[in-house]
Amino acid sequence: MGCLGLLFSCCVLGFLIFGATTWQSLRGSGVLVDGVTQAKQSLEVREALGEPIESSMMPQQYSMHSGTDGGSASFAVGLKGPKASGTLYGEAYKKGDEWTFTTLKVEVPDHPVINLLGPSVEPAPKAVPFNPRSLPDVEPLPEDEAPAPREPGEGKSGQGKEDIEL
Repeated sequence: MGCLGLLFSCCVLGFLIFGATTWQSLRGSGVLVDGVTQAKQSLEVREALGEPIESSMMPQQYSMHSGTDGGSASFAVGLKGPKASGTLYGEAYKKGDEWTFTTLKVEVPDHPVINLLGPSVEPAPKAVPFNPRSLPDVEPLPEDEAPAPREPGEGKSGQGKEDIEL
């Protein structure tokens, strides 16, 4: 068991080193750092999880695509505080050197979802949705009839001024 144990220990150590360096490189990527920073700065997240808030060693999900003119990323990272644990979900796109989040939220069990981008747009109160059946019945317009002939220079008013029809 000596060689097998040594081989197993080397594999575990290699996995841990690989995982730690991969996570450090991911943590160094702007989008993930920005997302975790915004979550830690949020009053709602601090109230739900307690302080200090720590992010997990490895993201639960991480996908990043980049090209010459930009890129996109999505991730899910565990967050833990003294009161509770939750998950930070983020989606963003990159244009130039700047990341813009399209989704950034924290889900905590038994707690409403915390949207870090602000409240979502909801319809105005007392707004009535449009229903085409609610339109009143109207009579069709009469067929186009040829206008009655007029004398030159005589308008509809009969005062010698021409009326403008729209």
